[in-house]
Amino acid sequence: MAPEGKTGLIISTLIDYCLVKHISEMGWYDEFKNISRQCIINILVGTVFTEIKTKIRDHFVSTPLTLERLTGNFQGAITGWAFTNDSMPAVNSLPRIARSVLTPIPDIFQAGQWTFSPSGLPISVLTGKLAADKARKNLKKQAVG
Repeated sequence: MAPEGKTGLIISTLIDYCLVKHISEMGWYDEFKNISRQCIINILVGTVFTEIKTKIRDHFVSTPLTLERLTGNFQGAITGWAFTNDSMPAVNSLPRIARSVLTPIPDIFQAGQWTFSPSGLPISVLTGKLAADKARKNLKKQAVG
């Protein structure tokens, strides 16, 4: 979904909601996000992506507070089930991710973070794109047929 000839990169780390909430309440939220971004870039430059600093066109930083605000998820949760469950309540095999948007109802597709495991915001975007592609393909078939 990146522009032609470009690549998107999502770097995900986990952090405690209460810590970020406290940082925000203390008035340090923007500084915290800037320092976090800079530390992550510095680690990448010093390890696997030595030239990444010169290649960045755009960036954003999200925290559990961001996810809570945008999605309404409790404390910015990125998943709704435990990984210790006996079985996963969603498709969880990467080769089957395209099938995760299918439902038992013809021409009705599902998307979002509960569609595939592991779940989260990137999965929401990906399954949204997969569902839209399936819908578009079905509409083309119906128009021809």
